[in-house]
Amino acid sequence: MEPRFAVRRGVTRTVLLAGRWAFKFPSLRSHGKRLRGVMWSLARGLSANLSEAEWSGQEGLCPVLWSAAGLVNVYPRCEPASEDLTDDVYAAIGFNGPMDKKPANLGWLNGTLVWVDYDMNWNDRPPCMHRGGDRA
Repeated sequence: MEPRFAVRRGVTRTVLLAGRWAFKFPSLRSHGKRLRGVMWSLARGLSANLSEAEWSGQEGLCPVLWSAAGLVNVYPRCEPASEDLTDDVYAAIGFNGPMDKKPANLGWLNGTLVWVDYDMNWNDRPPCMHRGGDRA
């Protein structure tokens, strides 16, 4: 079991794990490019949070419980996935969109394996179908 409180940092977002909840915030990291890098990180983090809020509710995704215009998203906290995931496991999740397939992007929620990082704007793969139309 993870500690009750923890902070995890990604490329564009910071996640605060607190008790039963996970809070995702856009990062303000410069990535070595000073103000330009901070603005890039902030914009990408906002975009990621807005994307996940829009996609929330789809099968296989950890739900966004509340979002404040992309400044913060609130999720139920998931247990980390193991490192030994196969392509069959990814396919069995039930949502086979263009996600970055790595164990850190998956977690266990109420006994079900779900994507915990599923921003659709960040991927360099072709757009997937979303609610009946192409997502660009």
